[in-house]
Amino acid sequence: SPMAIPPPFSHYENSGDVNVVEEIDNGNGFTLVKRAFETPAKTISERIRIPNPGGEFGIAPNNVIEEYLVKEPGDLDALRHVVSAFKKKPEEVPDFRKLSKEIGGQALVSLRTLSALSHNAGDVYGIEDMMISCIENQEFVHDLIEVFHRPLMEITRTALEHGAEAVYCSTFYESISSGWSPSIYREFFLPRIRKHVELSHDYGAIYHLYDDGKVKETLPMMIDLGVDLISTLCPPPAGNVTLAEARSIAGDQACLNGGIDTVNTVWRGNPESIERAVREAIEQAATKDGGYILGTSDSIAEETPEENFRAFFESAGGA
Repeated sequence: SPMAIPPPFSHYENSGDVNVVEEIDNGNGFTLVKRAFETPAKTISERIRIPNPGGEFGIAPNNVIEEYLVKEPGDLDALRHVVSAFKKKPEEVPDFRKLSKEIGGQALVSLRTLSALSHNAGDVYGIEDMMISCIENQEFVHDLIEVFHRPLMEITRTALEHGAEAVYCSTFYESISSGWSPSIYREFFLPRIRKHVELSHDYGAIYHLYDDGKVKETLPMMIDLGVDLISTLCPPPAGNVTLAEARSIAGDQACLNGGIDTVNTVWRGNPESIERAVREAIEQAATKDGGYILGTSDSIAEETPEENFRAFFESAGGA
């Protein structure tokens, strides 16, 4: 994935004209990582608190960013140096044609990417501050997003040239659930998603977009862009669209994936309610040609009882 700046504990080396100074302090139940990126433009720094896995925040807790790398527009030149130094190199892209031969054409080989915001721009400049800047300093926000969108396009093109048959892009930071208005979505995010979709289609690849939040407002936009596969169609109360509504919006223009409530149905339900939900999902979302991949609205929670976990997959086999 084109996460341009290496996250804490990822292996990296000082590269090009960027020098990294890192401090790691182990606390009670967390690790504090402080990093300074020394660039020809200036030095920019960040501070991230990382909860220990398996504690009160679960097996895979999210990091807490206490100090963002970008504090003002004047930091963008330094950020460009950092992204250029640590972005994925063309030689690191797999040979997708070779992978396809190895699996004997039994599956699609896909490039997994993160959007310009997801764990990229959204992790170097606070989302709340970015929302304000979308009103007060639109040029800065466009420039910030472009710092990450360019390497995303570059790595995608390279992967497609190497035979990638599908492109998966996680856009959950751009989700309406994050607090963006549909108008901001149309102005700042939609044009870049369009370019990513068009690039994929230029090479005949399938485009798979992931948004595990509220998609009722953005789903028509995705259909208009020609997105081929849409995940995860989170239903109410966490999301705002049912599978029946999603199929009504999408028509036969896109394949749908997900839609079964991972909390209220798979985790907190029972085998009987899960079997019923699976049957209803297929009835609502599948077309005569298929068009639906059975899935949950997010990852299956670690708290899910084993009988519920088994019931979900067994119901899929019998549906």
